[in-house]
Amino acid sequence: MPSLIHRQPDGTERVLTVGAKPLIIGRLVESEIQIRDSFISRVHAGIGYANNQFTLKDFGSANGTYRNGARVFECPLASGDKIQVGNTTLIFEIESMAGNGILRHAPQMVQPSRTVGGIAPDNRQMTVPIQVPPAPGS
Repeated sequence: MPSLIHRQPDGTERVLTVGAKPLIIGRLVESEIQIRDSFISRVHAGIGYANNQFTLKDFGSANGTYRNGARVFECPLASGDKIQVGNTTLIFEIESMAGNGILRHAPQMVQPSRTVGGIAPDNRQMTVPIQVPPAPGS
């Protein structure tokens, strides 16, 4: 059976044996591929291997599973596929020599703060007292 190498954001790797029973992608600690993302279901999706093909399957997740931008329920995986679960993007690759799968986290894109005249805005809210004019006849 081939392996799936999960390259985590902190640089560590886990080698997982993948077979017909999919490896679970989810928030649960028990998941083979645990991802800490509040938009991912506890048991979100899975990656399996059958008939010489890696496959991706959504397990009824609340926010869906996407491959290369299209929502999928079950589909084959090819090298270079981008898997989107919640706010997390995983890139799937196949090692050319051994045929093992590699799953790595894509760097998260963070929107830069907007500036006004070169100065970043202060995002705190301010409460300012206002004076309401008295009603006529008061």
